[in-house]
Amino acid sequence: MPEPTTPEPTMPEPTPGEPTAAARAPRAPRGRSLLVAGGRASLALIAAGAAAALAAAVLLVPGPSLAPTVPALAVTPDRSDQSLVCGGGALGLTRGADPQVTVVAEARRLSSGAGLVERGLTSADVLDGGAVAVTLPREAPGDALAASESVLASTADVSGLAAADCLTPARTAWLVGGATTVGRTTWIVLSNADEVDAAVDLQLWGDAGPIEAPGTSGLIVAAGTQRVVPLAGLAVDEPSPVMRVTSTGGSVAATLQTSIVRGLTPSGISLVTPLAEPAERHVIPALPVIAGELALERSSADGGADGLPALRMLAPGLDPAQVTVTLVPPPGGTGLVTEATLEPGIVLDLPFTELADGEYGVVIESSQPIVVAGRTSTAGAESADVEWFTPSPAIAADVEVLVAVAPLAAGQSALLHLLAPAGGAQVTVDGLPVTVPPGGVIAVPSAADAGVRIVSTGIVHASVTYRGEGLLAGSRVLPPPSATGALTVFPY
Repeated sequence: MPEPTTPEPTMPEPTPGEPTAAARAPRAPRGRSLLVAGGRASLALIAAGAAAALAAAVLLVPGPSLAPTVPALAVTPDRSDQSLVCGGGALGLTRGADPQVTVVAEARRLSSGAGLVERGLTSADVLDGGAVAVTLPREAPGDALAASESVLASTADVSGLAAADCLTPARTAWLVGGATTVGRTTWIVLSNADEVDAAVDLQLWGDAGPIEAPGTSGLIVAAGTQRVVPLAGLAVDEPSPVMRVTSTGGSVAATLQTSIVRGLTPSGISLVTPLAEPAERHVIPALPVIAGELALERSSADGGADGLPALRMLAPGLDPAQVTVTLVPPPGGTGLVTEATLEPGIVLDLPFTELADGEYGVVIESSQPIVVAGRTSTAGAESADVEWFTPSPAIAADVEVLVAVAPLAAGQSALLHLLAPAGGAQVTVDGLPVTVPPGGVIAVPSAADAGVRIVSTGIVHASVTYRGEGLLAGSRVLPPPSATGALTVFPY
């Protein structure tokens, strides 16, 4: 018989509304589920924290540098052209109903250096004259440049010897000197050797303070031209003018030319070169007093006070300046120390009375930046002259400087003046050793119309004076233009 089969057990059909078997299956408690989920999250956070710590540790541990070592390259740029501008001859007026500014005596110029190129400016406000630019091209065989000029005038209105160093054009210049009182004529000479026009503004000060005058702003000096402005048209009857020249566009070489006529007798001419900017210390290596008593006697003929040696000073800022002036005597002489207070914006002429003849230097120290120049006069049997001396910049130790000593006529001579305001210095002048004592000044005879080379073991200031019977003039010795140093170039 066949085996009886056992039927598969069947689940009864659920009664409507009764939960299914799956629904009736037992569930884990809720608290345990949260514990499991929390444990998983904690593990995840721990893993993330470990990864972050590992990354930080990797960043903090120094690894091998992958940047290549690039050698630096020292490059010296090619020297650019260097130029000086010489202002030209002595100025005067033509005779007649319509007087014009003209050159009454030609300048004699010395340009010193190898491979120089000279060119005259294309036009000028002056008849029969104008400025000359002296250029040392970058391809020239030498690297030294110096130039100066002198002029000897002898007319019914202008007489005397004048000299000046030729100038590097600049955007700012301070001119200290001259006058516009009776018998005094002063010209502002602006020379533009650039290839673009220059717009020039003038600021004026006098013995009563700043001078406001029309026509002092926006003076156009065209490229390659020279413009001459009579100071009397801007400052009438001013005994102590000081000017600031500012240009935009092209740079200009700015000078003053001043002359004196006492009664009907011409009594001197001077070319005044500029200061670069106000400073708290200035050094004038030469303020010679030659035939001082006779010069003072001649100057009193018209009641003028400009026969005495003097300093003209201005503090152009807002504060008073306390100034100490040290007159440095020649070896064996007696010096002088005096003090003065400069009110801001008011020009002071400080005279030196009863000063014995001699080759003096001057050191001016101030509590505020000032501008300054020195004036001195001389006289002879048949002539008289006046000269304004501008401070000379410092010449650094162990730097060879080329000095252009201007040409002179027969019977005239030149002296090189050296002043060491601090420590002394051993100076070599064309191979000749010269000792300048600490704080002292010396004068060394020099050839005229010659380039002279000097080098010093210490800081000195230098200038050149020119003289003859009743004649006096001077020019500064300027340091060489700044050499272009090597540049360090790193590849990008």
